[in-house]
Amino acid sequence: MSSQASMLKPVLWERLFERESAPNLSLQGRVRQMLVSAILSGHLPPGTPVPSSRQLADQLRIARNTVVFAYQQLVSEGYLVSRERSGHFVCDSVMQGHSGPAPEAAAALPDADTPQRVRWEERLRFRPSRQRNITKPQDWQKQPYPFVYGQFDPDLFPTAEWRECCIKALSVLDIRSWAPDLITHDDPALIEQIRTQVLPRRGVWADAEEIVITVGAQHALYLLADLLVNEDTVVGMEDPGYPDARNIFASHTRNLLPMPVDERGLCTGTHLLGCDYLFVTPGHQCPTTVTLSMERRESLLALARQADSMIIEDDFESESRWGEGAIPALKSQDRDGRVIYVGSLAKSFAPGLRIGYIVAPRELTRELRALRRLMLRHPSAYIQRAFSLFISLGHHHSLLRKQS
Repeated sequence: MSSQASMLKPVLWERLFERESAPNLSLQGRVRQMLVSAILSGHLPPGTPVPSSRQLADQLRIARNTVVFAYQQLVSEGYLVSRERSGHFVCDSVMQGHSGPAPEAAAALPDADTPQRVRWEERLRFRPSRQRNITKPQDWQKQPYPFVYGQFDPDLFPTAEWRECCIKALSVLDIRSWAPDLITHDDPALIEQIRTQVLPRRGVWADAEEIVITVGAQHALYLLADLLVNEDTVVGMEDPGYPDARNIFASHTRNLLPMPVDERGLCTGTHLLGCDYLFVTPGHQCPTTVTLSMERRESLLALARQADSMIIEDDFESESRWGEGAIPALKSQDRDGRVIYVGSLAKSFAPGLRIGYIVAPRELTRELRALRRLMLRHPSAYIQRAFSLFISLGHHHSLLRKQS
């Protein structure tokens, strides 16, 4: 018997018999209806053997002749074929021309006397699929002007270097380090590389306890929104701004305050004093690409201090702005612990790796790790270890230098 058929254990045949056959039919009719349903739904693909008549009769606790007659009828109708000394098989051509449930299967569909379907529209808290968002065509590289943000370019991926790091991470000592369940912790090697190699390029200094690894920057934003924002919280959002960030915060609060952006970045002023949180992209504003001026950075920090609000800085293109002349992160000017810093490690060359981080006061990072545990415990420790090697061996710095 094939693996497909063997997966339908006796208890599953019993459940299928009860679920996919109408009780008002004869036993032979119910067996036929069950098999037709299994064939048309894909549980029994073309060419799959069905149980012998004796086996199926024993599993369904019915007479063998009932199954034999049902098989014979299904052979005459073209659902099954009989092979001498081999048994019965699903006909190879059974799905040709099929566009809907056969009469046998249609009888199993619920009618007015059966329980109503689940009303998901009444159960869903909100519908993320209905939020306005950016769509990215699959063939974006073939477009006349292929300027699509955050896409993978295979020509830029450091294949040899990344493969080297992945192999090194599979050493016996490394496996013993990353294979156990880290629970709320992160790979200390990656934390150290971020703390000493990545953050200083943006003018940010942090202790190990102030860094949390995330599954990309977007996961970081969702963690912050889930932990800090309720339906009455006022969140200031750049306008225009990053759609996914807007959608994340909109799923938690009804109070989003649009904050205009001009040629010098976010427009600061007393209109920001009513915000509990301010989401900003000062290094390279999304989508206008302008950099927030030093004067407005100082004004923004002063306003946050005056209003007792917090700033969430998404430094999403920090990887490509590390060189000479780049303005440091807003977090580098923070003296009051009011800036929560979100960064990404792989956006510039492999967004599919999904590796980001949050830098925040340890009172907040402690709760972020606890919340992350409820979601996914921790990001892949193997990927963390491989990326720590990628940074420590100089591959990350070399890649950024080539891209600058």
